[in-house]
Amino acid sequence: MPGHATASPAHVRVAGPLQAQPVASAPATGSVKAGAVVDLIARKGFWAQVRGGASTGWLKLSRLSLDSGGSGNEIVALASGRTGTGNVVSASGGRGLDAADLANAAPDTAAVAALARSAASEASAAQFAAAGRLKTRSVAYLRTKP
Repeated sequence: MPGHATASPAHVRVAGPLQAQPVASAPATGSVKAGAVVDLIARKGFWAQVRGGASTGWLKLSRLSLDSGGSGNEIVALASGRTGTGNVVSASGGRGLDAADLANAAPDTAAVAALARSAASEASAAQFAAAGRLKTRSVAYLRTKP
């Protein structure tokens, strides 16, 4: 299997299904329990291909806690921002996206429409503000240098 020699350990933070492909709608190939140790085989966008026992599949990276494999002083730990004790780091980004992912990206018009349907009306926003005794405040735009 590709990447077998470079697999790195990770802990499952959130139990659930392993997907056959790195998309939420893909069929399940198995499941993992919270706390299980898995081997990270590959990454694609916000997904990680993992192997746990006899099962292999894809999990969202947010469901995993990645291990540095050492004391926390290595380059891996440094790059994650998790050196030392008690340092909790949360970040979101597009690591793992390649040029083909970006070129093939398409807008999710259904999700945008669903978001638009959940927007508050101007009248309900005004009612909410009045109930909370909020006051209107004008903030000037920042000027940019020419």
